[in-house]
Amino acid sequence: MSATLKVEIDTQKVMGLLRGLPPSALQGAWRRTLRKTANWIKGQTAKAISGAARIPQKLIRRRLYFFLRSGNTGKVWLGLNAIEAHRLGTPRQTRRGVTVGRHRFEGAWMKKKTGPEGVYRRKGRGRMPYEKVKYDWSGSGEDALKSAAARSEARLMTVLRQEVNYELQKAAGRAR
Repeated sequence: MSATLKVEIDTQKVMGLLRGLPPSALQGAWRRTLRKTANWIKGQTAKAISGAARIPQKLIRRRLYFFLRSGNTGKVWLGLNAIEAHRLGTPRQTRRGVTVGRHRFEGAWMKKKTGPEGVYRRKGRGRMPYEKVKYDWSGSGEDALKSAAARSEARLMTVLRQEVNYELQKAAGRAR
């Protein structure tokens, strides 16, 4: 499952900050800005999803990637496929099913001895048709990524100001 989300930024503000620097310094500042903003978006998205879907942030961060497409653009990718239930925490067998982390799966059981470990549930009435239990979190994932993207322009401008200031200090010989 994938959704395309595009954020456009007013470049007039950006160009006002960049006057007076050589092109290589501008390119370096812009690349660092993109990378830092993408990491910020990844962190904000992971926090929001973790709070809404009650999934550990560690699992979400493994599904978030940043690609620097060219010198001017970057892309944050979030894998929205369902998560296998046994990855949500330590599974515990109960009388009614399996509890994993903060989630309960009625009628499920833990398979340990033969085949791949995990939490399973019967598909049909027979003995053999069973499947791994998965937790679908795509709705909260998309919402969290959209809200982080809506706040990304302000964060990008803040980081860009910091990076341009660093380049100016470096050109003046006062950078740390």
